[in-house]
Amino acid sequence: MDFIPYKVNEYLENTFYQVPKELFTNPYYKKLNSDSILLYALLLDRLSVSRKNEWIDEDGNVFLLFARKDVEKKLKLSDKTVTKAFKLLAEHKLIYEKRLGFRKKNIIYVGKINHVPTAEIMNRKNYDSRNGETTIQESENLRCSNNKYNKNNYSNTPQRKNSYSNYEQRVYDPEQLEKLYCNV
Repeated sequence: MDFIPYKVNEYLENTFYQVPKELFTNPYYKKLNSDSILLYALLLDRLSVSRKNEWIDEDGNVFLLFARKDVEKKLKLSDKTVTKAFKLLAEHKLIYEKRLGFRKKNIIYVGKINHVPTAEIMNRKNYDSRNGETTIQESENLRCSNNKYNKNNYSNTPQRKNSYSNYEQRVYDPEQLEKLYCNV
């Protein structure tokens, strides 16, 4: 099979599954693996089919009828992997399954994402990202200077005590600092 690149008028010809970004950024969902996230996107897509088929319960909730074997074929995953993905989604309250009986498809309700306020994700503290004794500001101000234009004399100094021997500190004007840190 040959490689065929997209032409300028063809780039919108595909349909896509929508994957909520919050599944990657929300700390509550950090234990979800890529299979369960992709399964959630597939289930979200199937909600539109359920709505068209009027698969709605007495409380007005939309549900899916989706056999595990169909999920396995669609996502090209094993039975064990699909079962694990469903289990992870249920543990994180992203789906709820209701059994209909032996050898029947389960009714699947797709849950909404438990949103974390943006400020909670964006306002990180200094202690959130420490690596040893280095704070965020120290690590942001250091850049490796292993090049032929090295302006510091640290590489020529015999065995310095700190680990910053190959780094050079950036210097900012006060106006630049105001733009650099949005939480100040």
